[in-house]
Amino acid sequence: MTPPSVRRAAPTVLVAAVFLLTVELLRAASPLLDRAAADLGVIGAAQLALVIFIAPAVVGVAVALAGAGRTVVGAVAVLVALRLIAQAQDPASLLVVGAGAAAAVAALVLAVRQAPSGVAGAVGVLLGTVADLAIRAAYGSWDLIFRPGALPWALLVLICAVALAAAVVAIRPAPAPEATVPEPAPATGREPAATAATPAARLAAIGPYLALYLMLFGSAPIVAAHAGVSLPLASAALIATAVVGIEIVRRMRLPGGTGAIPEPDRWFAGALALAAATGAVVVAYWLTGPVVIAAAALAGLAAAVLLARALTPGDGAAPRRPAVRLAVAAGAAGLGYILPVMIYQVHYDLEFPFDNRWALVAAALLLGAAGLGVRPGHRDADRRSLLTRPAPVSVVAAVALLVPLAMVVTRPAVPEPDQTGATIRLMNWNVMYGRDHMGGHVDPESIAAAIEAVDPDVLVLQEVSRGWPIGGGMDMLEWLSRRLEMPYEWAPAADGQFGNAVMTRLPVSEVVAERFPFVQGPMERSYQAVTVELDSGHQLRVFNTHFQHRRENTPTRLVHSQVMLEAWNGRPHTIMAGDFNFWPSWEEAEVWAAAGFSSAQDEVGDPFEFTVPSHDPDNRVDYIFGTPDLTFSEFAILSDVVNSDHFPLVVTVTLD
Repeated sequence: MTPPSVRRAAPTVLVAAVFLLTVELLRAASPLLDRAAADLGVIGAAQLALVIFIAPAVVGVAVALAGAGRTVVGAVAVLVALRLIAQAQDPASLLVVGAGAAAAVAALVLAVRQAPSGVAGAVGVLLGTVADLAIRAAYGSWDLIFRPGALPWALLVLICAVALAAAVVAIRPAPAPEATVPEPAPATGREPAATAATPAARLAAIGPYLALYLMLFGSAPIVAAHAGVSLPLASAALIATAVVGIEIVRRMRLPGGTGAIPEPDRWFAGALALAAATGAVVVAYWLTGPVVIAAAALAGLAAAVLLARALTPGDGAAPRRPAVRLAVAAGAAGLGYILPVMIYQVHYDLEFPFDNRWALVAAALLLGAAGLGVRPGHRDADRRSLLTRPAPVSVVAAVALLVPLAMVVTRPAVPEPDQTGATIRLMNWNVMYGRDHMGGHVDPESIAAAIEAVDPDVLVLQEVSRGWPIGGGMDMLEWLSRRLEMPYEWAPAADGQFGNAVMTRLPVSEVVAERFPFVQGPMERSYQAVTVELDSGHQLRVFNTHFQHRRENTPTRLVHSQVMLEAWNGRPHTIMAGDFNFWPSWEEAEVWAAAGFSSAQDEVGDPFEFTVPSHDPDNRVDYIFGTPDLTFSEFAILSDVVNSDHFPLVVTVTLD
């Protein structure tokens, strides 16, 4: 017989486990869909994404055929099976991950509908948040689904087992408390939930909540990049936010609850939370610096309140045709997730006539609308004091804060540089946000291994992802820095989650990171410059950039070239490296030659060797330029390294 405490906890644990599986599959689907765009085109991949995330609508049909209880267990079983298959694949395929993502959204909709209250559903989501953030902090934001090894398997099996067990327990009817109470009817699998179900239309709020989670208050890489803090600090801040959110939500005076936070009318708290969530998204995405941490925390707390209100059962009669309404709600939840995230990311290929960040503001507004008008509990409800001690679930969740602390304590010390004299080894590479070029899976270890084989003194990188959806939501820069034991300097471009980096163990000074003037789109670009102190006492000025990529962007590249040359200002011992996105025969190359810069490849390599694309090279857009007082030697294009769509460039630089 299942203990009553376990039976009471099962619906919340079910939501937490399903939420944990869901957000990982959503992160995994984005890079695989981006890879599909290479074959289907951007529009084709976008259409495929819409099909995948409309698919959760089939849950309504399943409920009609099998009943609510059986459908919950069935949906979780399908989700678990697909997730295990994805882990077994090497690498995970879009077919399995896409189907898993659709099943996950459907299972999450059913799980929160099964919860006895909106508060229980929201607490389950927040518990899943804590688990997700802690696991990602421990793994440097590299998700289990893309990681090999026994430990990811063991952790995944545990999560799946918890999800299945909680689903089975959650649908069991409670035994009669007294012998005099009539025996309940035999379970058929078609019984409704023990309490009033959440209105189907408001279940769609799960979609925009997921979008905001993956793009802000559930993404430590994005917060770290925007705020300019370390990944462990961002992880700790977001875990603490979720723990506080649990305590706030469980005190809410929603229908059927006994919370201690009252409302003067039905709209007040919802309107306040809506304004807070929307404003916090604006602050987090339009500003930078430590204020972003506060904005992400506020967004997370406001979203938790809105979700709890949206999931709270109403007082009206049961709706007609509930299965149809549930199908619509599940499909709307899928679209509510994919549309904001897809519009945000696809903007960099299709260039919409509006700022892509407004898609996330729209998600906040949709979530706010769903949780706006829930009627508060009765005035004579048993009010608990706001100062009551934290719930055991919050205390347990708070233990997760030890994970980012452990990542700080165990961070490897930076070794002493082994560079001697006036010579360094420099590596330049566009790493394509750490995503395998042909397979689409996130694989930073292969990037690290290729860099480690060269052992450069100075590493110059472009297309570094820090939370970008098509990079699997990973903070590639923080992960590489820890793995290679190399400090970094960061220069954000686009939306701040994508940019350029210089990594070196040598002392650096005069660090500059600037955005270029916006001439043509689709995204803002940037450059950075650092002065590297050599063992010999020499100083080497290193510039790093990534220019616009379209053929018709020549006017933009010319403007950006002039900006960099002005920043250089004739300084000796200067390297200009990066993905310049022009061919040697184009007008832009003449500008650099006229300024006195020479190309390492043209001087000591094969001028006719291509650098992109790695699967079928046909052009040359990556360069290492140097001033006349530098001597290049041992130049190489590593054409056997095909992790990215660009080959790495390596050269030895001697300061005269």
